Amino acid sequence: MKKISYFELATIFLIILISFNCGINLYILKRNVGVDSWISIIIGYIVGIIPLLFVMYIANYRQELNIFEKNKHIFGDILGTIINILISIILFIIGLTLVYNIVSFISTQFLYRTPIIISTIIFIMLVIYGSIKEINVICHVGFLLMFVNIFMFILSDISLMSQLKLDNLLPIMKGDFIDIIIGGLKVACVNILPILIILIIPKDKITNPDKFNKAIIIAYILGGIISTILVINTIGVLGIYLTNAYEFSEYMVLKKVRLFGFLERVENVVSVHFITESYIYITLIFYTLSKNIRERSKHTFMYVNIIVGILLVLGIKLFFNNITLFNNYLDKYFIYIVSLLLPIYLIIILGIKYRCKVDKNISS
Repeated sequence: MKKISYFELATIFLIILISFNCGINLYILKRNVGVDSWISIIIGYIVGIIPLLFVMYIANYRQELNIFEKNKHIFGDILGTIINILISIILFIIGLTLVYNIVSFISTQFLYRTPIIISTIIFIMLVIYGSIKEINVICHVGFLLMFVNIFMFILSDISLMSQLKLDNLLPIMKGDFIDIIIGGLKVACVNILPILIILIIPKDKITNPDKFNKAIIIAYILGGIISTILVINTIGVLGIYLTNAYEFSEYMVLKKVRLFGFLERVENVVSVHFITESYIYITLIFYTLSKNIRERSKHTFMYVNIIVGILLVLGIKLFFNNITLFNNYLDKYFIYIVSLLLPIYLIIILGIKYRCKVDKNISS
C-alpha cells in the first residue's frame, strides 16, 4: 500500500461524514423533529465526539495494521474473524442503503424513464472499477472531487442566502426536546458511527502520522458545519411543509440557486456533489470488504469486489422494490443495524487495553 497524505485522509473522512446528507439524513429528521432538525444535527455531532475519540484510540494501536488485522492480533484468529465478519455485514448493509438511496435519486431526478435496476448495475460497475484500485488512488480521486464539491457548495450557499427566510426556522424548540435528542442520536448513528471504516488505512501509511488526529478533527468539524448548513438552507428556503412534501428536498432547494446572479437552472450541476460523495464512500466500502478476504492470488481482490457488487444488486432487487419499502426500512431497521457498531467499538477498545496489559506483563 502506497502512502497517502493527511489532506487526502481528511477528505475521505469528510466524505464518510456527509454522504448521507442527500435523502437519508433529512428524511429521518423531518419525520421526527421537523423545524428543529438543525439542532438535532448539532447535537448529533456533539455526541459523535465519542466514536471519534474511539477511532483515534484504535488507530494508535499497532499503527502498521488495518482494522481487520488489528482484530485478529487482539482477539486471535477465531474471535477476530467473527468480529471482522460482523463489521463487514454492517458495512455491506450501509453500502446497500447508500447505493439504493443515490441510485433512486439519479433515477427520479435524471433518468426517470430508465429502470432503477439498470442504473444500479451501471453504478455498481463503476464502483467495482474504482474499488479494485489501491487506496491511494481512491483517496486521490476523493480529494480532487471534494475540492470541486466544496467550491460548488460555497457558491450555491451564497446564492441561497438571499432566499433564506428565518421565519421558516421558527419557533425554535417547537417540538418535544426528547424528540430533538433522539434525532441527534440517530444522526450520530448514521453519519458518525461508520467512521470506523477509515481504519482500513493503517496509521503508518499516512505521510505525516503525527497529523492523523488533527486531520480527522478538522474534517469532523467541517462535516458538522456542512450538514448543519444544508439542513438550515433546505428548511429555511422551502419551509418545513415543502421540505416534507419532497422526497429529495435537498435537491429541490437547489432549483433556486442562481450562480453569479444570472446563471439559473444549475441544480443538476451543483447536485453532482451528492453523487460523487456517495460514489467515493461506496467505493471505499467495497475496498474495505475485499480487504477482509485473504488474497491468495493477484486476482482474488478483483473477484471479491465483483462478488460484493453482485450481492448488492441482488439485495437491492430483493429488498427494495420501491421507495416506500426503502423509507420503511430506514424508519424501522437501518439506524438500529448501524448502532451495532457501538458495542463493536467498545469490544475492540477493551481488547486493546487487555492486550496492552498482557504485553506489558510479559515484557516485565
